[in-house]
Amino acid sequence: MLRQSVIASLLFSVACGVSHDKYDAALADANKEKSRSHELEAQADAQKKTIADLEKRVRELEGKTTDEETKAQLEELRKQKAAADARAKLFDEFVRKFKKMTDAGKLDIAIRHGQIVLLLESDVLFDSGKTDIKAEGTAALEELASALKTVQGRRFVVEGHTDNLPIQTKEFPSNWELSTARGVAVTKLLVKKGVNATTLTAAGHAEFDPVSANASTQGRTKNRRIEITLQPNIEELVSLPDLKPVSKEPKEPKAEPTPPASATGKPAKPPTPPKGGKPPAAPKKSGENPATL
Repeated sequence: MLRQSVIASLLFSVACGVSHDKYDAALADANKEKSRSHELEAQADAQKKTIADLEKRVRELEGKTTDEETKAQLEELRKQKAAADARAKLFDEFVRKFKKMTDAGKLDIAIRHGQIVLLLESDVLFDSGKTDIKAEGTAALEELASALKTVQGRRFVVEGHTDNLPIQTKEFPSNWELSTARGVAVTKLLVKKGVNATTLTAAGHAEFDPVSANASTQGRTKNRRIEITLQPNIEELVSLPDLKPVSKEPKEPKAEPTPPASATGKPAKPPTPPKGGKPPAAPKKSGENPATL
């Protein structure tokens, strides 16, 4: 719907004699919006395919649960499918929640490394080599904060990313310092706009996690970005094993020490008495009367 209105506006602009520069800029925005829409559809389709493949594998194994190994595989597939269903549902919710911003080209949504990520181009937020957020970026982050405040029970990592062009200033000796400082700046502004500080973490990746090749200007622009990554809850990753209760039964008494054995395995001989002394008394037999000894 938005794409159709943009195209209609372009045709109207041409009819009204709008300059080529403005026309080209509007056309570029329309193409970018179209590309963004296709990317979201492609990611949604990929998730549907993953779920369908898991469903197929579950059905194939459900009739073969005759041994423990197959049962374990089936249980693991069911867990994977449940996780995929939950991720797809959450992705759809985020697409709807941030639709206004994505339609306006202020924000992109993607799944990277199995996590939902909100992407903002750094050029909208910062001037080159700077960490002061521009007015346009402040407006975008304020709108973003309003939506993030409605996400309950989730944590986010605000990550700064750069291209591979080196920086070496007194304030930023490398892209590590620049990317981290930008992550901190965005985090502070989101907190100022009402996002709970306990749900945010700031980080920087420098140029070491690119989303595009740095060989072109367009690729470097994509790599200069802020990502806000939704962190999975721990229960979505692992299931803690059941802990066995500590046994309260009394400990068995320790066994009496046995006399040391000789090298041949026979009981060791009693020690030889000293010269002129009496040999040690022989052990009493059970039932003997001491008076008769």
